[in-house]
Amino acid sequence: MGRLLGASLWILWLQPYWVNSQQKNGDQQQVKQNSPSVSVQEGGISILNCDYNNKLFDYFLWYRKYPAKGPALLISIPLGMDKNEDGRFTVFLNKSTKHLSLHIAASRPGDSALYLCAASA
Repeated sequence: MGRLLGASLWILWLQPYWVNSQQKNGDQQQVKQNSPSVSVQEGGISILNCDYNNKLFDYFLWYRKYPAKGPALLISIPLGMDKNEDGRFTVFLNKSTKHLSLHIAASRPGDSALYLCAASA
């Protein structure tokens, strides 16, 4: 029994966040993440989803923010691509449904953070 207590199961907590912006004409342009938080076991695949409503967006970015630190760019993708990989991080972009997702492979405790989806026109 002592050996079982020595093994720990890490559950990662990933919190997505959405960003609103205003254009000069007053129309609200939105990038919205779909789930308030994601829990995944260590070693699993984490998937964060984001939708946008502006067909003029041409560049999409994912940021990661740790407590007491500023957001840091994690990965990005231009409108002309449908997939971009950087190590354990992959972003997929579906232009027809205005949807993008961030996949984190082999999740580890250090991945627990606030994740922000952003777009640029």
